[in-house]
Amino acid sequence: MKWYVFTLFFVVSFAWSASAQQVDPGLVGDWETTDGPCSPCILSIQANGTVSFDYSGSPIQVVAAQITPEPGVHMMLPRGGKLDLALTKSSKYLVGYYTDWTQTRNDQPVAFRRK
Repeated sequence: MKWYVFTLFFVVSFAWSASAQQVDPGLVGDWETTDGPCSPCILSIQANGTVSFDYSGSPIQVVAAQITPEPGVHMMLPRGGKLDLALTKSSKYLVGYYTDWTQTRNDQPVAFRRK
């Protein structure tokens, strides 16, 4: 019973924080990369905090996304993929790391530029 209460509390807290997140205007827009297997990948961030991801012309479901105060974004993709990105001071790039549990190399550097 305690496990269910904790899970419910966690889900409600996450949903509450996601709906209340403020998006830095420098993050809003479309970002493109050709790093790694992407040719290209497009990351779109809306002013309301909605995040979408497109892999080589095909939309990929974003499992979870959180706007961070740096400013930046943390994203979980299907099958355990994770992107941790931060906006550069010039606001021209979102840089960070991609981790995929199915690959042997973790924390692959990735840079998105404003499209």
